[in-house]
Amino acid sequence: MKTKDGRRVEHVSRRSRTEKLGVKKGADVLLLGIETDAAFTKEVSAAGATIRTGGRSQADMIFAVFRHRDDLRRLAPLVPRLKADGVLWTLRPKGSKDLTESEMMRAGQEAGLVDVKVVSFSDVLTAEKFVVPVARRHAHPSQARPLLQPRTARSMK
Repeated sequence: MKTKDGRRVEHVSRRSRTEKLGVKKGADVLLLGIETDAAFTKEVSAAGATIRTGGRSQADMIFAVFRHRDDLRRLAPLVPRLKADGVLWTLRPKGSKDLTESEMMRAGQEAGLVDVKVVSFSDVLTAEKFVVPVARRHAHPSQARPLLQPRTARSMK
């Protein structure tokens, strides 16, 4: 933000980190590479979300750490682990030459996601928010219809 005379002024948000990240009560949150951050896990729990570090069920939110451009190969496989209206937060080192913002954005787009927000996660990490585009949510793996169950003699009566 700038003043009338052109000086830059920092805006300091009064919202908590979990509020900025959109963590809601009852959300199923998958942590990958950030689960040892005791302060963050405490904040997520305090917001009323359920934290897990594995499992096959799709999550409302995924927070995944990427430290180097070679780590980006892990991004696309996370998309099916996300609910159609879920959020993938990618966390990367601030100012890193090993993984730039443009590389992260491109990897998310190549995985079929759109980037919608960038926030400061901590003093050392930047978070980029990715979502499945609204127009493609109906085709997301979480929207697949269950296979028809074979009829039983009882159901045919």
